Amino acid sequence: NTVGKGSLSQVVRPFSAPRGRMSMTATAAVNTVKQTPHGGTLIDLMAKTDEEKAAAIAKATVTLQATPRQLCDVELLMNGGFSPLTGFMDETTYNSVVDNMELPDGLIFGIPVVFDTDDE
Repeated sequence: NTVGKGSLSQVVRPFSAPRGRMSMTATAAVNTVKQTPHGGTLIDLMAKTDEEKAAAIAKATVTLQATPRQLCDVELLMNGGFSPLTGFMDETTYNSVVDNMELPDGLIFGIPVVFDTDDE
């Protein structure tokens, strides 16, 4: 494989052909393009500095035990995987997604993202 600026060449390896037939090699150029985040803007909630981390910890008023699935949802919210969400869904947003598969602003979003607990 050869990697060039802005493109990636992939080689399909020759295959074994019956005697007397040709084997082939195909090459395809694929342009690499940054994807536009869902909703148009990548939401990045990661703390970049020690000061930002300390401020976030200081603002925390409740400590909850999280399941592995909940931790995955937190990570996806923080790294922009759930863009355009900026946090877990409130009841209005949740109902809109469950009922219509879209956010209240009309943007398609088919996954309800909530931090479920046993607490009310």
